[in-house]
Amino acid sequence: MNKQPHSNIFLLILLIGSLLLTACKKEVDTLPPATQKGLNTFGCLLNKKAWIPTGGGFFSLINPTSGGFFVTPDGSLNIYIAANSERESVEFFLYHAKTPGIYKLNTSPASMYPESYGSYSIGDALGNTDYFFSDHIHTGSVTITRADITNRIVSGTFDMQLFQSSSGRVMNITKGRFDFTNH
Repeated sequence: MNKQPHSNIFLLILLIGSLLLTACKKEVDTLPPATQKGLNTFGCLLNKKAWIPTGGGFFSLINPTSGGFFVTPDGSLNIYIAANSERESVEFFLYHAKTPGIYKLNTSPASMYPESYGSYSIGDALGNTDYFFSDHIHTGSVTITRADITNRIVSGTFDMQLFQSSSGRVMNITKGRFDFTNH
């Protein structure tokens, strides 16, 4: 008779634990899988909320994703990826990036000679836009898992912490993944 209350408590703990794991996993499951086929997918968690780009809205010609490999005036090969929704944008620029590896995001695009940076912007219905950028304190990284210059495919994962200097607010972007081609 003494075993019955203990087994009920064990079952209750097991049930609560599995519900918590399911609830946490669901958020990440809404993101696209991390692939390397040039599927033009992108997704991340913005302050722990799933975000997938939808493009610029119903009448807009803005694509959900854009970018890829490009050459700067100094002749270096770089990677730029942007993801857009009607009022939000996540992007990163990787200077001298042409091979798989880990690239640090630790400068701002406002730097005189930006190296690699990340940014996030969000606008409101009145046309006001808040901008968040990486800097030497608020950093991140992009892991390129495929850099296929011939087929114009770049894929990988990313995490970054971005800062808005005017308000002091921080945006945490985690569990990011992208798989892009610019044919």
